[in-house]
Amino acid sequence: MKVLLTASPRFDLQMETYDIDVDFYKKNLRPSLALYQLASILQPNHQVEILDPAISDFVPDGGGPVYIQDTDKLNELRFPKLERKIRGMDAICISTTSFDWFLAKSMAKRIKEIDSDLSIIVGGIHPTLADRYILESSDVDFVVRREGEKALPELLKSIESGGNLEKIDGLSYRDNGSIKRNKDRPPLSVSEMECMPMPAFELLPPGIYGKISVETSRGCRFKCSFCSISFSRTWRGLGPKAAIERIEHATEYAGKLYGDEKSITLVDDNFTADGKRSEQILEGLKDVDLDDMSLAFEGRVNEILASNTLQLCKDLPMDYVFFGVECGYEHGLKMIQKGIQTDTVMKCAALAKECGILLHYGFIAGLPWETKEDCLKTVAFADRLVSEHDGFAFISWFHIFPGSRLWDERKMYGIDDDLELFDSLHLRTKEYRPKMSPNLSEDDFLEIEREIDKCNLMRVLNHNGNGSNSAEDITHSAFTKAGGYFLSKTRGYVQRLGLPDNDTSLIYIDPT
Repeated sequence: MKVLLTASPRFDLQMETYDIDVDFYKKNLRPSLALYQLASILQPNHQVEILDPAISDFVPDGGGPVYIQDTDKLNELRFPKLERKIRGMDAICISTTSFDWFLAKSMAKRIKEIDSDLSIIVGGIHPTLADRYILESSDVDFVVRREGEKALPELLKSIESGGNLEKIDGLSYRDNGSIKRNKDRPPLSVSEMECMPMPAFELLPPGIYGKISVETSRGCRFKCSFCSISFSRTWRGLGPKAAIERIEHATEYAGKLYGDEKSITLVDDNFTADGKRSEQILEGLKDVDLDDMSLAFEGRVNEILASNTLQLCKDLPMDYVFFGVECGYEHGLKMIQKGIQTDTVMKCAALAKECGILLHYGFIAGLPWETKEDCLKTVAFADRLVSEHDGFAFISWFHIFPGSRLWDERKMYGIDDDLELFDSLHLRTKEYRPKMSPNLSEDDFLEIEREIDKCNLMRVLNHNGNGSNSAEDITHSAFTKAGGYFLSKTRGYVQRLGLPDNDTSLIYIDPT
């Protein structure tokens, strides 16, 4: 069979005239690992092509901007490269999340308009959680739930031969007008994960990505209330030898990456879940030629402090280590079931500074129970964290997603929407924001954003050189998409994801 693997196109939500720095965008971009892993599994038996989501474009039918509240225009998007690629294909496989499902749904609609006989298969976290709704309300033919490394080859074989779909675990599909949902497929074992072929990075589009993705484990043992990670409370890690081999394999494709500062990002939900394993991997990487590439991974502060992870990172070319802190006050950390305390975060930050390791911290503002005072506590803690110990803090406004405990409890907070919420960008409109953060007024949102801005904005240098000092004089600065250097009042930096308004539009950033 001729099979096309793709994903919802990369997009941004900005003002129509927003100044996009494509160089910065590409340096921080990394590929969807699932596409390249599935490609390597399918290649022995199928003709496989990938339409990478970074170069998969979309345009509004009739031209003009697509404002986020304009559902009709979103439903009529055109996908020029996809529409060319699907010709001659037998099956189209689309990977998607709750964040970008609205695009995948439009893609499926457009595919069927061009060729109604093409089989459309979707997978990913959102289809796993919303399979029945997707089959009832979209042009999708099949949903592969959870992991697809076994189910997708079985499905393609069945489509090709007319085999029995009922025997494919983890599959949902339509059958004579009804929805069939086969039993769940158990997660892959560690040995099965280690036996998977290396990702087909030879299919990567050249000069698009500044980073490359490597997976050494799956899952997370924790269940934070805002998170919808599949297989929560379970974790499976490759052995150190197998993990290092996958990292070495990724270095072979450094020449396909963009820029001079290339990086390997371990996309594990929690690389540090097994302290002994992560130590052995980092120790083993000392003897690996990383081809001038740096390394980044995500961990948990309590696990980091219980191991020698940061000390081992001192001898490696590190990009950064990311921690999800989420709340800057104890009650909030308990409410989201994070399992850490603010003093633990500060201790870990101090150790990272001592070891010379750059930390990135993730925070959330506007959780359903939060007041303005709660949010300001998080802002103040993020500012204190980077002021005393350097690093970058990223503060995002809360969004609710299926599969999380907060989604299951949403009606307690007055959120009465269901899965149709993700068919459009309504979730991100200015009008919907108060539903997710019911204790905050419009003035509260503005004050919280002003407080975040106060953490930085000590000096701004335009990227075009209009500033009083040159960029070479600036250390520990963060380059923003607005085209300037925003320096904090100390060496750290706090970034916020701004609230959209009615002039915010959906845009495609062309990286070519």
